[in-house]
Amino acid sequence: MNILAVDQARHGAWAVYDYDKKELLEYGTWAFENKSFTFEQAILHIEALLDEVIRTHEIDAVFLEDIQLRKNVQSFKRLAQLQGVLVNLCEKTNILYDLVAPTQWQNFCKARGRTAKEIKSKITAVESSGKKTSKILSLQFVLEKFGIDTVNDNLSDSICIGWYVVNKIKIGSEDNLNEEE
Repeated sequence: MNILAVDQARHGAWAVYDYDKKELLEYGTWAFENKSFTFEQAILHIEALLDEVIRTHEIDAVFLEDIQLRKNVQSFKRLAQLQGVLVNLCEKTNILYDLVAPTQWQNFCKARGRTAKEIKSKITAVESSGKKTSKILSLQFVLEKFGIDTVNDNLSDSICIGWYVVNKIKIGSEDNLNEEE
């Protein structure tokens, strides 16, 4: 069974895993810049791109990173629109899907803030790069776990989401997408 993990936004990424073997098969990114695409145009292109990934890789289930309200309400609304379009894509194509809270995959991949051990080790990458701690740690996780050296935190996040899913989500049927204990 192949699953697709998605970190969706104007600049996003995807990762395909063999669910049964817990093996990363392929991954990719996209970017639809403000100056070239309206957000609505970007949504259309993202939907088409992910539809192609679903068909090409014979995807059985899709896992989208859930959205959360932070300071920018406009960004939240746009991400909600994109999430709705992608959920609709899964519904139209009759593919299982679920949303993964950022805290779930971040905790599992140890990409949620610095631990006491990291603080004692005086890890300073967060301070020097300006990226959020979870982004630095997801980049570090995919380098250590998969040997993928990237600066694209959207890519590392999608790989982490997929790794969480193949290890923690039990897939049976549409009514049975549950986190394992």
